[in-house]
Amino acid sequence: MTNEDLLYHYFSNTLTEAQRLEFNKRLETNTEFNAEFEFESNLKRAIKHETNASLKTKLKGFESTVKAKDKSRKVSVFNWKIAASMVFLLGSSWFAYTTFFGVDYNDLYAANFQEYPNTEYAITRSDSMDSPERKAFVAYEAGDYENAVKAFERINTAHKKAYHQFYIAQAYLKLGKADKAKALLKAIVSENEKFSGESQWYLALIALKEKDKVEAIKQLSKLTENYGYNKSKAETLLNQLR
Repeated sequence: MTNEDLLYHYFSNTLTEAQRLEFNKRLETNTEFNAEFEFESNLKRAIKHETNASLKTKLKGFESTVKAKDKSRKVSVFNWKIAASMVFLLGSSWFAYTTFFGVDYNDLYAANFQEYPNTEYAITRSDSMDSPERKAFVAYEAGDYENAVKAFERINTAHKKAYHQFYIAQAYLKLGKADKAKALLKAIVSENEKFSGESQWYLALIALKEKDKVEAIKQLSKLTENYGYNKSKAETLLNQLR
């Protein structure tokens, strides 16, 4: 199946399961396909901000600009037909445009993000231990994320566990340090450590927060294909983004 055929079925929500797997594979490995997908996504954003009267002119100008900036991308006339067909099928209703194309990334992130609970270290009042791990989880549960990170990082190498990195990433997310969290979560997934599925979920949420639709779809697709964690939520998000 050609790139154009896959894109057509994607934007018309008619991908079969086999086509969906092929779509995700090309999105991750085929740079030309990725570029065409980004072009189509940009067209959708352009559509959202135009009324019907000026829409066609705006889209033609957008296509010309993209071609002029990067001739090597080889965007076909077929792409314009995909975008145009979507527009005119919807008609001139501004409500239809915003309903079909509108994606509020902040709302999606807020609706789906929840700090992961401490499931690894039981804290009791009678516990007389005062180890760095206990201090780290006490701080984490108290919402003292700065000190939680410091305590986790003070844990002796011999006593470090893979899940410590996951909770450090959680603390970084709460502190608004998404880049640091992302690096830790990617390492957990690549090394197939404990909390790999959970890490995949939070990588998708980071992409949402950064308004990176392509990356969000990529991470959510990996989650649904490889893990069971929050699979139904991931599938719902994928439907909202597509």
